[in-house]
Order: sequence, then structure tokens, then C-alpha cells
Amino acid sequence: FPFKVLSKEQIMAFGTKAANTFTLTAENSWAPSACILVFYVDELGVVVNDALTVPIQPVLDDKIKISWSKHKVKPSEKVSLKISMKEPGSVIGLAVVDKSTKLLGETSDITEDSVFHELNLYSTVQYFPLVRGSFGVFQKCSLWVSTDAILEEDKEHFLYGGMIPIEDGFGDDMPVSKNGPPGFSNLYVRTHFPETWLWIDTKTRSDTDTTMEVTVPDTITSWVASAFVMSENSGLGVTTAPVELEAFQPFFVFLNLPYSVIRGEQFILEVNIFNYLKEEAEVTVILDMNDAFEIILTSNEINATENQQFVSVPSEDGKTVQFPIKPKQLGEIPIKVTAISSAASDAIIQKVLVKAEGLEQTYSQTVLLDLTGNKPRSVSKTLDFTFPSDVVSGSERVQVTAVGDLLGPSINGLSSLIKMPYGCGEQNMINFAPNVYVLQYLTKTRQLREDIKSKAVSFMRKGYQRELLFQRDDGSFSAFGNDDPSGSTWLSAFVLRCFLQARPFIDIDQDVLTDTAKWIVRHQKLNGEFREPGKVLHSDLQGGTNNPVTLTAYIMSSLLGFPDKQHAYVIKSATNFLEDKLEEGISDNYTLALVTYALSWAKSIKAKEALNILNQRAEHQGEFRFWVTPASEISDSWQPRSIDIELAAYALLSHFHQDRLAEGIPIMKWLSQQRNHLGGFSSTQDTVVALQALSLFATLTTAGRTEMDLTVTAPSLKIPEIFSIDTRNRFLLQTKELDPVQPMTVTVAADGTGFAVFQLNVIYNTKHADQRLRSVQNQEAFDLNVDVKDDKDDKNHLTLNVCTRFERAPRSGMVLMEVGLLSGFSVSPDFIPLDNTVKKMEKDNGKVNLYLDSLNETHICVDIPAVRDFKVANIQDASVTIVDYYEPSK
Repeated sequence: FPFKVLSKEQIMAFGTKAANTFTLTAENSWAPSACILVFYVDELGVVVNDALTVPIQPVLDDKIKISWSKHKVKPSEKVSLKISMKEPGSVIGLAVVDKSTKLLGETSDITEDSVFHELNLYSTVQYFPLVRGSFGVFQKCSLWVSTDAILEEDKEHFLYGGMIPIEDGFGDDMPVSKNGPPGFSNLYVRTHFPETWLWIDTKTRSDTDTTMEVTVPDTITSWVASAFVMSENSGLGVTTAPVELEAFQPFFVFLNLPYSVIRGEQFILEVNIFNYLKEEAEVTVILDMNDAFEIILTSNEINATENQQFVSVPSEDGKTVQFPIKPKQLGEIPIKVTAISSAASDAIIQKVLVKAEGLEQTYSQTVLLDLTGNKPRSVSKTLDFTFPSDVVSGSERVQVTAVGDLLGPSINGLSSLIKMPYGCGEQNMINFAPNVYVLQYLTKTRQLREDIKSKAVSFMRKGYQRELLFQRDDGSFSAFGNDDPSGSTWLSAFVLRCFLQARPFIDIDQDVLTDTAKWIVRHQKLNGEFREPGKVLHSDLQGGTNNPVTLTAYIMSSLLGFPDKQHAYVIKSATNFLEDKLEEGISDNYTLALVTYALSWAKSIKAKEALNILNQRAEHQGEFRFWVTPASEISDSWQPRSIDIELAAYALLSHFHQDRLAEGIPIMKWLSQQRNHLGGFSSTQDTVVALQALSLFATLTTAGRTEMDLTVTAPSLKIPEIFSIDTRNRFLLQTKELDPVQPMTVTVAADGTGFAVFQLNVIYNTKHADQRLRSVQNQEAFDLNVDVKDDKDDKNHLTLNVCTRFERAPRSGMVLMEVGLLSGFSVSPDFIPLDNTVKKMEKDNGKVNLYLDSLNETHICVDIPAVRDFKVANIQDASVTIVDYYEPSK
């Protein structure tokens, strides 16, 4: 009888057996399950077959072992870590983390169990209680057959038991074998308390052993080391169990203090002294004084010393002393505590963050200093800012920056371009796409340095890996992956576009691109229009008569990124649909901008006409050109609406594709001046599209030679500050902090040759008397009410009841709710149930971020339970804010 063994849609073994009963030896490559198929053709030419599936527990061929030179060490002591592997030239990944972090929940360690789980996901064998006909038996093993013999498709063919019954304990847990006292003046002060100590990936050379000497951090804890290895011949190997290293000393101090407090609050600093010596210790506890805080004296004794306390700590025991503290300065303040006894001593420094009261506001003003070509060799600009009347005293920070490249602010801010959480599939791309455009620009202008390339590629790889978590089983992407009821054509198109653009710089799995594109194409109608089966989180792509047009233009522009016209018919059909809609007339400027961009890239004969219509609707202001969409009046922000930035970016891209570069310069100038102090814009979409457009046009401003001096004068500067920019340091972001004054006037004078971007950044807090932040026109997009439910008999627990609704029709896009916690309180997201509205929660320092799918005019309420962790007095107000993620001005 001929037989075949199939696994993971591959033929692993085949042959012919003469006997009715025969034996096969399972191999590791058959894991996680093998489909054993036996067949023959009888004298009538009919195929007779049967198949059985066998579970195979895999065994990792590669081996790795890690060991510490000691099992127990003191903080700051040096220790050696030895790593042994099977094969020289292997790639090793090593992680050493504080054991306490593993108690907080699931980890992302690579273990045998996690590898086997992922391997099982690749098993495509289907288990049917009955299979119809010999054709179905082949299908059962994912095998397609071409033959002139007779394949029965409708005859019921019963498999006896389907899976082989496993007896005598053989099952999932059974693998297939393959054979095989110190002086006070010299007291060491502990200051280094990381959660992750080592995070290393390296490649070994000719040896199978490698040893590294490392210094133990200052935490009193157990450190847990785990590792994996990859080699050319042996594949993957992981440590079977983590290896622990105990960092300990018999006498030590532990500080219990909050991560942050608000100015004006007071908190109890708890100093815990642990004594594991053989005798009782008489301990003097000293809190070092500094100007950043004051101690509230609690003793009435005349000789009481406010920063010293005395305590007897029994052997094998601990005691706690308390210092009531009132911070006086903003920012991180150091807290140093020393515990001294005749037998042993310890000293520790930790920091607490003191925040200003109120809500943080930012303002940025940018000027382009262009001294290239035949332009004048000097230029002067003045920038002004006036702090509002409700500014919180002491919260004001003013900074000026200068860099010699149009993309300089964004290149320097790649790690954090916007000040918003990014916890869903679309928002994660802020960590990915901008890096692509920076590398494209620097490569094209031959300015790519290895340090910038390394940083950008690292961000892209992390963003790529994280984004794959949001891919669904059908190949599509959605905001929350398989947790959503359907994939999103819009989000899938966005991810596809970014992945296609990244291929020159990092490896992108071709199957990911193919599967996503196939899924998108299946949602095109006969008239060329694309439909959206999932929820569109971007509010400006929702609803209205222009929604199909906007969505089709967006998806078409993504498919155009494929080389060799892979989807030519799909694109042609979409182009015809957009051209017809253009003929009918498109009143919405945002829709028109997207349509113009798609038609321009597709080289449509209607592209020029579309761009002419768009340009006729532009606003002109001096040397700038831009567009304003309806409803822009709802915001009093200095920044334009996100949709206006996107619109200008698509218009700029259209000018580039139509080679109308001179007409695009005024748009580029306007767009480049709307960036925030981080180098991005307001949200993910506007930042990604704007940086793509700017990166293409930035090549026009690249000076052949840069030699400039920027002289900055301001009332708070005793002497002018001079930024010198040349070809060697043109990408270096030079900064200067200024003392805030009212009003703030900064003048910058540029002399020399080249191009520079100068920016004034102002950060401050405001505190409103009515405890609500409203726009000047009092036109809020959301209604928000917060109620604190507390129990007078239980001062350690409270519940925040937050209710909100969208006050405009029909509904919002994705909504981000940031719930600030009162100082000293914390919350576990596990206590907040997920539902169709609240899709995800994230804990941040001092707050909780809630992602809401969308809101309409119906009120929704969320209860957020909080528990007191630290004793804080005179507690200041905490804020709850709610914004449309894609239009933060709402």
C-alpha cells in the first residue's frame, strides 16, 4: 500500500508497504500532528483510501543552559553569568528581570509551552466526524490530488474514532523521544532599581560557551534569568526553567512612597528597616534634608529632631518609621534615607515626581529660516506668546530649539511623536510608519547615518511585531484583532500601505501582505467601490454620502503600493468609480483631497482636473496655502484640526505625483509649521500622512552646504544664545531652556548659508475655577460627568463613576478617555469589565486609559474602582478627559 505522512501542509514521509500492518517511527518534524494517509487503486479504477491523525509532541533540538557563578550576592556586587549552547555561531536572546514583575500577570517569555502553542496554530489538519468519499479523505490531510482514477465525493466514509485513541498515559505530556558593619563615610548608597536588568541579544563566535561579568542592581530581590538560542543546524532552543539569583543583604532599608503627588499635597514616607542579623539592632534613621521638600514636625518635644528617628529592630524582624513630607518644588525630587546601627548600615535614594496642579497645555510656533540659493544671507523672525490668566504659577516651561533640516524635529522625536497612548492596531503604526519616511528621505538625499538608521530600524521592527498582534485569522487587521467581530478594510489598507513602504528596510512576511490584500479585494463591489464590513474608527471616514468615495480612494492608494501592477484590474475598477464621482461633483474637501491623491498616483487623466478644483478651494495667507474644513470652529487650539492637516498632506502628495512642485511649496511651508513640540502632529493619521508628504518635499530644501549662526534674544536671556549649524551637525536638535516671562517674546536672527527650523515650545498648566475645560465658543463635542462614590467607614476604597455621550450626530470615531487617579490611589484594569463600547484598558502612571469603540447621543457609564496604596493628605483634584482620538481638538 502506498502511504504518505503530512504535517503543516507538507509531505514529511512517503513510501510503499506490502503488509496490512506496518510500523512508522514518528519524527520531530511531524509535530504538532501528523496525518497518515494510505491509499490504492482497485481493479475497477476506484481510489480507496483512509487517513488517521496522530498528535506529536515536539522536542526542540537545540539546547541552552545558563548558570550564575553564585547563587546569592549582595547588591552592586559583580557576578558572572555563563551561557552554554549546542552549536557555535548561535544567536542568543537573554532576559534577566526582577522576580516581582512576574507576579503581576502574564509574561512574554519564550518557553517550550509558548513555542508549542504557536506551532499548533500552524496545524491545518481538520477533524471531521465523518468524511465523504475518497476525495474528502485527501482533503482531510490538506492534500489536493490530480488523477484519472475515480475519486468518490459523496459516499459516506466513516473513520473509526478519527484521532488515534491514546492509552496507558501516552498523550500531551509525553514527548516523542529522540534518544536520546561598614563605615558611615564610605557607605554605599543604593540608587539603581530597574525592573529589567539585562535584555541582550548577541551572536556567539567559535565557542559553545560564553561568559559575561555583570554588576548586580541595588534591589533586594531575586533576579530571574531566561534565554533562547537559534542556530543554523539545530534550530530553536529555550531554557527549560528560569535560573534565579538572589540579591540580598542582612540589613537593609525599603522606602514606601507614591510614584507621584501634586504640589500642595502631603504624604507619609514609610521607611521599613529589615534586620536579618543574629542580634537586635539599635538603628538611627536619617532623612537627608534638601530644598525640594519640608518635613512636617509631629513631635512636641523640645529636643525633637525632625529628620531623625530612633528604633529598635529585633533580630529576624522589621520595623517601620514614618516621616510626613510636604514637597515644595516641581519635578523629580530625591529622597535619601540612611539607617545606621553598630552592626550594619544601609542608604538608599529614590525619587518622587511632583506635578503641578491643573491640566497640562502645550503651544509650539515654528519658523523656517531659508538662506539657500539666491535668497538673502540673513533673516530675522520674532515669535510671541502670552500665558493665559488661569496659568498655574510655576508650571511654565519655555524652550527654543534649532535644527538644520526640515525633518529634523521629527527625526529627533521618532520615539514619541505624539503625546497620546497608542494601544490599538491603527495607533500602533505611529511607531512604524514615520521611521519609513525618515529612512526614505535620508537615503534619497544620501545623508543616512548609521546611528539614525539603527534607531529607525529598531523602532520599525518592534512596531511590525506588535502590529501582527492585531492581524485576524482571515488576514485582515482591526483595532483590537480577533476581539473585534470583523476586520476593517480601512485599517487593513493602512497597515498594508505602511508594510509595503517598509520592505526596503526590514523583512516583511510576503504572506502577511498577500493575505491582507486578498481580504481587502474581496470587499470590492462590481462598480469598483469598496465597502467597510467593520467599524471605521476614523470619524471623518464615517457616515455621509461621501463615505464610500473616501474609503475607496484610501484603499486604492494602498493597493497602488504593490509593484508590477499586481492588482491592476481592481485598481482600474476603483479608478473608474472615483472618476465618475468626480464628474458628479465632490463637495467635501477632505474627500476631494483623497480622491485627487489616488487619481494622481494612478496617473488618471482626471487627476489634473481634480487638483485644480482642490487648489481653487484653498485658503491663502501670506506665503502659506492650506484648507479649512467645516466645524473647525469647535476648537480653540493653536493647532489646526487633524483633518485639515491630513487634507493638506494629501494635497501636497498630489502635487508631488503630478510634478507640480513649485505649487506645493506654500503647502509644505504651512504643514511644516503645524508640528508639536515632539515633532509630530495631533494623532496617528495626520502625523503619518504629513510626515510622508514632508519627507518627499524635504529633498527640495536640502542645502548643498550649511553654515549658519542663529542668534536668539529674549527678555529672560542675559546674553544672546547662539546656535551654530553646519553640515556635520545639521541633524542635531539644539535646545535652550528660557525663563518664562509675561509676555514671552523671542527673536531669532539667522546669518550664513543653508536651511534651519527654529521652534518655540511652551508647556504650562491651567486650572479652571469651574473644574471643567471648555472651548472658547462653549461648543463641546462630548458631555462628561464624574461622580465619586466613597464610603465614610472605608477610607481605603472608592469608585469613580464616569458618564459620557457624544453631542453630535451621528456618532464619534474612536474615543480615548483618560481617567486621572487621586494621589495615593491605584486601580487594576481587571476590575473594569470589557464590553462592546469599552474595548481596552491600559494602566499608566497615575491614570487609566480607556479605549471606547465610538459614542453616540446615548449616555454610557463606567465604574472605576480605586484602592488607597499610600497615605496622602490635602489631596488635589484629578482630571478626567475625553477626546476623539482622530480629532483631539474635540
